[in-house]
Amino acid sequence: MKNYSQFQQLDLRFDCERIRQEIAQFSNEDWREESVGKSTIVLVSVGGTINQDLAISGVVKLTKFSENLHYLKQVISALEVPVSRSRLVRLAAKTETAAYTEYNYHWFRHNCIYVAITGAVSLTVNQEKISLAAGEVVISNNFQPYSLSNETEQDCLYLVVETKRLGDWELSIGNWESHSPQQVAVPPLQERRESAAASGKISLETASFEVLTPEEIAKLTEVIFAEVETPEKTFLSQSLGEFQRRWSKVFAQFGHSRQGELAYQDLILTFQEQIAPKVNLGLRKSWRGKNAVKVILSMLKSSERKAPKKFKTGVLARKKLQVKLQIQWDAGYQVVANAAETKEFQRLQKLPAEKQIFDLFREKATIAEVWAKKVSETEINQEKFVRIVQKLTDLELLVEEFQPPQFVKPIFIISAPRAGSTLLFETLSQFPELWTIGGESHDLIEGIPQLHPSTHNYTSNRLTEADAQPEICETLQKRFVRQLRDRTQQAYLDLPLQERPPKVRFLEKTPKNVLRIPFLKAAFPEALFIYLYRDPRQNISSLLDGWRSRRFVSYRNLPGWDYQEWSFFLPPNWSSLQTSSIVEIAAYQWKTANSYILDDLNNLPRSSWCLVRYSDLVREPKQTITKIGNFAELNRDEHIEKILSQSLPVSRMALSAPSPEKWRKNAQEIEPILPNLEPIIKLVEKENESSFA
Repeated sequence: MKNYSQFQQLDLRFDCERIRQEIAQFSNEDWREESVGKSTIVLVSVGGTINQDLAISGVVKLTKFSENLHYLKQVISALEVPVSRSRLVRLAAKTETAAYTEYNYHWFRHNCIYVAITGAVSLTVNQEKISLAAGEVVISNNFQPYSLSNETEQDCLYLVVETKRLGDWELSIGNWESHSPQQVAVPPLQERRESAAASGKISLETASFEVLTPEEIAKLTEVIFAEVETPEKTFLSQSLGEFQRRWSKVFAQFGHSRQGELAYQDLILTFQEQIAPKVNLGLRKSWRGKNAVKVILSMLKSSERKAPKKFKTGVLARKKLQVKLQIQWDAGYQVVANAAETKEFQRLQKLPAEKQIFDLFREKATIAEVWAKKVSETEINQEKFVRIVQKLTDLELLVEEFQPPQFVKPIFIISAPRAGSTLLFETLSQFPELWTIGGESHDLIEGIPQLHPSTHNYTSNRLTEADAQPEICETLQKRFVRQLRDRTQQAYLDLPLQERPPKVRFLEKTPKNVLRIPFLKAAFPEALFIYLYRDPRQNISSLLDGWRSRRFVSYRNLPGWDYQEWSFFLPPNWSSLQTSSIVEIAAYQWKTANSYILDDLNNLPRSSWCLVRYSDLVREPKQTITKIGNFAELNRDEHIEKILSQSLPVSRMALSAPSPEKWRKNAQEIEPILPNLEPIIKLVEKENESSFA
């Protein structure tokens, strides 16, 4: 057998004709496109659902596609390795995948085994190429960039099995011994064949929360330091040493217990923000140090979709939505009260024309009045004047002062975070008469100092009737109006004064509002509330994923919290969760949200709210939206009818493709806490019976 430096061929062969016969049961719809020319069928995954999550995420199970693959399961069983993930791959004719360069914690501990089902599968690692005949098996060095190719005119098939690292290869962040890697002990071929024929039971990797040990951290930091060429080596020596010491201390306290997840996450965040940037500046071109950094940073990282960039309200939000706030000649404008405190104002001091026009709006005036009385006789022509005024409004130094329209029966979607409110919001926002701000209102509400949780010493996000002072309510309405847009993205304030409707139907959803129902009802007396309820298993699983993705961080360096970040809303008594695991925090948020919603809504007239199940929204969207439309007295047109005639799209806030069984990847963590939630579940069941009655 040829000796390779980047591969190890195993002395195994399988009957590929039998495998192909079993695979023939799948239709084209079963194959999910992963990239151009490459599609997959997932056989083993976290939770047994169709996902690409890493094994650290939860219990590994067979998927539904494995049910009738009797011989193929025998093949996987014959490898005699614990399987963390597995999938069938179909590579189209004349297709070569891009070189995979991502290196992370998962691959620090795992290998890939490839089983060629048809011929023509070629694997290239670090410019070394191996072509596999049907039935051949190979383990590759996944420490370096690799690609797969099919140079023939026919599709090719292969099986991928991921497992804990095999053999005694010296792990040095990508430095395999170039002469001869340690051979994996493989029983004789005939013995393996008999084993495959006799057993179809696959050994699945045992799910466990497992971080790097202090010894592994020491080895990684040693590799990083050795690869750095920088004048700041003294600093890095100290910072890497401190990181290593703190890791050892936390590991001594928690070991591999999930109770320490937030503590480990905090250490990794410190490494990412304070150490990694300086390391990356001083690293040699060698990939060894970079890979070591990636291993540490990806240790607890979710494999879900990356967080989108955050945009502020105002000019950046309008740019994101491709909406430009137009100036109105007959509308009154005035400089904002805190303009002098902004960076934009400081820059304005160096621009004489802009400063001159800015000063002319220190008292409320229309643009027409300022041009006619103050500017027309200067050297600034009208075109430049308009351009400067537009610039000042874009920078939010100059704002239109207006009388807000009447908010008629505004609709507030109320739900626990990750309950599907974005999907419902995006669907309802397509009704012709509804206006929205295009997203959630976190900054608009908490941007009013009296409504920020710091005003209440960060006790929670709770707001009541006492917080709904007249001037605060007026300010909030104006902040909403400045961002109002209809379903075509037409901004309310872009309309000429005479075309602006004096009354609007407003739709809003912000998860923190679970604790603000009394405040909202006081601020908007005609308010209607849609209570969206999601099964606790699904909802808590999504909250859990959200915490781990770090996509929904709401507060950093929260006073009284031992860690750097807090995600989602602040429930009362949140500080008591210091020693809780993330799943316990998520369950507490779910329980608190639904408890407050039920209590607060039951203090309102039954005609002002309705309950909607997320499962009904997904399973029967047309019937569910029709019921909501009737409750809220919304008008339907061809546009909304077209939307409801088909399945609802995936929400833009979804971390991964929705599935009622997706929660099972976290089942091992969630199931023990469910009995404590039964009282809330029963109350919701009772309310559901009278909903829409």
